[in-house]
Amino acid sequence: MNGDYPHVGRGWAFPPTWARPKSGPVSLETEEGQVHLADALRVLLHTLPGSRVMRPDFGAGVDRYVFEPRTPDACHRLADDVLRALLLGEPRVIVDSVQAVPSEGADDRVDVIVSYRIDRHRRPNNLVVPFYLAGAR
Repeated sequence: MNGDYPHVGRGWAFPPTWARPKSGPVSLETEEGQVHLADALRVLLHTLPGSRVMRPDFGAGVDRYVFEPRTPDACHRLADDVLRALLLGEPRVIVDSVQAVPSEGADDRVDVIVSYRIDRHRRPNNLVVPFYLAGAR
């Protein structure tokens, strides 16, 4: 799996973890390929725009929706923010669609479904990120 996407690169595992071998130095865990890219997408979606000094447009700030009611309007704005962030902040993927749909299993959850392709291979992938909104309980 990892050798399949060399152009995606390698980066820190998320959340950052340390490898503790029985002998030798402790090192930071890394990921590559699809796993690395999926983690990068999650970091992008949870980053608040303006919070990175050198990249003020980076992020979707989906955590702003935590106290929003679970309405079609909130779902539409959430999907729009996610799409904008992916188009501006992640050049390694081609976004096919973004949907924010109320979860059937929880009254306070909206699932954001991102359908994307890793540019070089054009293989479709999906990422489902649940977001919990204030809703009727």
